[in-house]
Amino acid sequence: MSQDRVIALRDRYVRYFEEGRGDGEHAAVAVFLGYQPITRIDRFNRHADHHGVDWDQVLAEGWSSTEHFLLATAAGLFRSRRTEVNISRVGFLDHSQYTPWLAMIVACRIGSPRPG
Repeated sequence: MSQDRVIALRDRYVRYFEEGRGDGEHAAVAVFLGYQPITRIDRFNRHADHHGVDWDQVLAEGWSSTEHFLLATAAGLFRSRRTEVNISRVGFLDHSQYTPWLAMIVACRIGSPRPG
């Protein structure tokens, strides 16, 4: 499986905004798909293709608690339904993890993968 599919999916979601048809859910995932410490791993990218991400399959893979927190946040924002996320995990994120986590939240709220 290829990282190229993940990049193509991210580019597709970003294009939604350039064409004026994006939403917060796609914005959040577009941000997440740019987070290569997870998305370049085969356990993730084998569950992503041009149709999207199979979040249930991704979350079923073996992830560290921090990775799972980031993935569950992205899944919950995209699916617009309750996903169990232990918000206290935010305190354990290092800067390289906190930055994309917060960017996902902001992207979802403002409806764009690019800050205003």
